[in-house]
This record gives sequence, C-alpha cells and structure tokens, in this order.
Amino acid sequence: PQFVPHQSLLRFMVDIAGGMQYLSSQGFLHRDLAARNCMLGDDLRVCVADFGLSKKMYSDNYYRQKVAIRVPIKWMAMESLSESLYTTKSDVWSFGVTMWEIVSRGRTPYPGVSNHELLELLLSGHRLKPPQDCDHKLYEVMQSCWHEDPSLRPGFGELCETLRALLSELPELEASQEESYINHGLEVAAAAASASQETHTECGGRCENVYLPTPLGAAAAAREEDEEVADGYLKYITGSAVKGDDYD
Repeated sequence: PQFVPHQSLLRFMVDIAGGMQYLSSQGFLHRDLAARNCMLGDDLRVCVADFGLSKKMYSDNYYRQKVAIRVPIKWMAMESLSESLYTTKSDVWSFGVTMWEIVSRGRTPYPGVSNHELLELLLSGHRLKPPQDCDHKLYEVMQSCWHEDPSLRPGFGELCETLRALLSELPELEASQEESYINHGLEVAAAAASASQETHTECGGRCENVYLPTPLGAAAAAREEDEEVADGYLKYITGSAVKGDDYD
C-alpha cells in the first residue's frame, strides 16, 4: 500500500475536526461522519461531505430519530444505537472511529462483528484496539471520543487543539517529500477509484456493511439473517459471526 506520512494523517484529522467544529457551531449534526464521507483535494486538504443524514438542532441541542431509516451502525455512538439519540457528542464518537480508519489506512471497524452484536459489545466495555503503529497519545484521543458518557467526550474545538499539538511534536515534512507523495497519491487514488467502481458493479451496488434498515433504535432485535462484511461488501449469513481481533 502507498505510504502516507504520519504528519499527513494528523493533518487530515485536524481538517475534519475543524470542519465538524464549524458544522456544530452552526447547530447541525452530521450523523454519518466516516472516512468515506471526507473528500481529499489535490492539495491534500480534507473537507467533510455527504450531508444526507444531517439534521439541524434547535433549542434542545439533540435530535431523536423517530422513523425507520438506514444508519451507519459501526460508526454510531452507544446512545444513538440504543436510544436513537443524536448530539454533537455522538458526532464526536463517529470522529473517533474515523480517526481509527485513517490510521489503519481504511480498514473496516469491528471486523468479524455483526451489526446486531455491536451494541452489546460496546456496553460490555469493548472498544476498537489501536491500529498497528498507532501513537499511544493519538489512541488516547480516539478513546476519549468513545466514552460511554457523552458529556465526558471532548468537543471538536478541543480535538482540533489536541491534534494540532500532536502534529507540532512531529518533524515538519520537506516540500520535496510532500510533493512526491501528492503526485503518487493522485495516481493511486485514481486506480483505487476505478477498481472500486468495478467491484461496486459486480456486487450489484450493495456496498459497505454499514447501512441497515432499522426501526427506531438501531439496536432492534436481530433478524433471522444477519448482514456481515465480506471484503467491504454485504453478504447474508446465518448464525453468529466469529469475532475479530481489532477491539478490546
């Protein structure tokens, strides 16, 4: 896989946190924050995108989903899974999962865990393990986003400051290093996009394991057939899934 400097990964996170800070300051919830919904420009700056599930908050500072919709299970906060309750702090949880995706170079979170098993796993205290070569300070930031009590999770402003501080501890990339990565990165991105489109066609357009029809709470009783990940796409299986090793 293409090497991406840690400095670049941290800048991606700072950009996303900054975008989410602005969004929350305007009273909006994103509700679908994930790496797939962040756009990388030619200059390696990241913008938050895809506002299909976003909602405007008014006086209550929260949003409760009251109708059945398709939701991104493995990026959702515990209170969203159990009570269909969304706040800025539930977006913070999703940001922590997005950080994990970035450091793991795009792995799907909770491999081997079905969507219907996830809430029980989280309630028992399990969280995603640090990706390989993840700095312990950065992993602590991720963990802070996954606190069971939403009020104890950091805000996006605090996350921006913390991530900038971590970035300042790393040596600055030389211009030649950055330019080389940008040029190669665009070629890799184009090839990946082409391959993704081909696979999307082969699987009939049913991509990602994250969207499931769910009534009210996303933790509704499991159906007879669970939906599970197979190379990033949906397949239907029966019985319990074998748990993976990317969570504690």
